[in-house]
Amino acid sequence: MTFMCIIACRIFEDEIIHLIKNDPQIIKVLVLDSPDAVGVLGKLLDNSIPHTVCSANDIEDLVHSEQNANYCLVLNILGFSLDASPQLLKEGVYKEVSTMSEYADTILIFYGLCGNVLGNINRDFSHLSCPVHILREEDGEIIDDCIGASLGGRKPYLTALKEAGGEGIYFLTPMGAAFWKEMAVIARLTNDPNNTAMTKIVFDYAGYKKVGKINTSLFYEKSFDEKVEEFAQAFDFQIVDIEGTMKIAEQSYQRAKDTIFRKKENE
Repeated sequence: MTFMCIIACRIFEDEIIHLIKNDPQIIKVLVLDSPDAVGVLGKLLDNSIPHTVCSANDIEDLVHSEQNANYCLVLNILGFSLDASPQLLKEGVYKEVSTMSEYADTILIFYGLCGNVLGNINRDFSHLSCPVHILREEDGEIIDDCIGASLGGRKPYLTALKEAGGEGIYFLTPMGAAFWKEMAVIARLTNDPNNTAMTKIVFDYAGYKKVGKINTSLFYEKSFDEKVEEFAQAFDFQIVDIEGTMKIAEQSYQRAKDTIFRKKENE
């Protein structure tokens, strides 16, 4: 069996569901059992996508028992807490790459540079027989972060900032909106997710006046509109609608998939 392993921040749950729904070649979806997988598991159920929750040992057993050419996707969802520290993020992602490379045919990492801590990941894992991919722009550059991925890359990211007219703009994707209070704590804006007064002080000091509502065209998070409204009201921000895109996710996924199928053809 051909295994692609996706190591992803929870912020990319919707993009992953979108990719699975639109790839008829996937015959198995395995989800590594962890508390951080609860969101993606709920969305798999909501969209009637067959899947199996399993441990790393279960997957290794399956690799040895399945010898056909069918295509299997393994999801390893990592929590927001890793974003609290660049070193913690790097150690967490690198640990999972090392573990999953033991059985994966290829690994796709749903992260960006994230403060440049993952900028050397291909060099650092060049010794592996399992190719490691990360989200990239069309020119081959690694994306900056999840916002850059949702907007389509560095150029549209900068355009959105310029169109804010010199005023600070805080971007929210559907997942970012759903967990904006938790993300404020992780970003160290406040110690209490419900202490919006402290977060507002930080936003005011930084000059934020707008919230960019990135419409990704995905509707797996049911309360996107309500959450953005809640965020805007909490900080007295103007809502700016911004068109998002799946281009980065789709192209990065296809590149990783093409790599393993070319490899299989040449074996």
